Amino acid sequence: MRDFDRPIQSMQQAESAELDWGEKEWGTHRYHTRQLLEHAMEASSVLDRAAVLGAGNHGGVNLPQLARGFAQLTVLDTEANSIEEVLEQSGLGATANVKTLTNVDYTCLDQLNFYETWEDMLLNHTSAADIACYIKDCAFEARRHEALPHLKQSFDLVVSCSVHTQLFYIHALSQFAGYAPQYAEADIRQIVDTLSYLRNSLVEDYNRLLSSLLRPDGRLVMWSDMIRLSDENEQLLEQLYSLNSEQARIKFLFRAFGQHGIEPAVLGLKDLHDRVKQENQLFKCWVWLADKDKRYIAAGFSGRLR
Repeated sequence: MRDFDRPIQSMQQAESAELDWGEKEWGTHRYHTRQLLEHAMEASSVLDRAAVLGAGNHGGVNLPQLARGFAQLTVLDTEANSIEEVLEQSGLGATANVKTLTNVDYTCLDQLNFYETWEDMLLNHTSAADIACYIKDCAFEARRHEALPHLKQSFDLVVSCSVHTQLFYIHALSQFAGYAPQYAEADIRQIVDTLSYLRNSLVEDYNRLLSSLLRPDGRLVMWSDMIRLSDENEQLLEQLYSLNSEQARIKFLFRAFGQHGIEPAVLGLKDLHDRVKQENQLFKCWVWLADKDKRYIAAGFSGRLR
């Protein structure tokens, strides 16, 4: 939390090639995620197997560090090309102790043929009431399936890299956008509200997935983009800089997450954070310069679940 004692520019000036690998504009972000990983590794009594979910993202996680630290590293992502690119950049493409799982369906919606049915319903101008009923049913049906049953209790460390904000919702809204004009305003609101309901259910399911992958004494590291910074909320940083105690910063941040946060990220972080043991836990928050037009307040932790 002391990262907010100094301006963002100073944090970015601290970047160096020794800290991490990858694109320089992500240096500050990688610096903090590396600290979370190192905390978890130092606190772990066994460094046998590690898993990284959502790894295909500009080297946001230091895969070479994990590959050196663990006997086996499994890298998972919803797409194939992104992982291949990251592994190639990191020099891990031909490393024997690195396994990859691509096209992973974290939500189990593919097992329900959700996206095909959803598209057909929109094409056929299905009523908002029927769509809402179907989407709610999917929340229950998805929970009856398992995403990675063969990997239960397989890992000493599980790392989740900004997955919560990528689950389902953005894709589903993008599909709906082209068909929204055929619905009345109240119907649009009903459909979007039900999509939000399914999104929240899937976020909780994803957290249960993370927990299921851990061995009994395993540790979890997660982080997410929490607040997208804009002209309207830029004052949040100045308020953070003005706070002198870590307790005051944490209290302020969690209040800001509730008021300005990206909903699935807030739900995912809170649900997991509430289940993390207090002893030997590391919580961090930092400014993430995703690109020249996107800045986020990011947050994450390293700890062991109850």
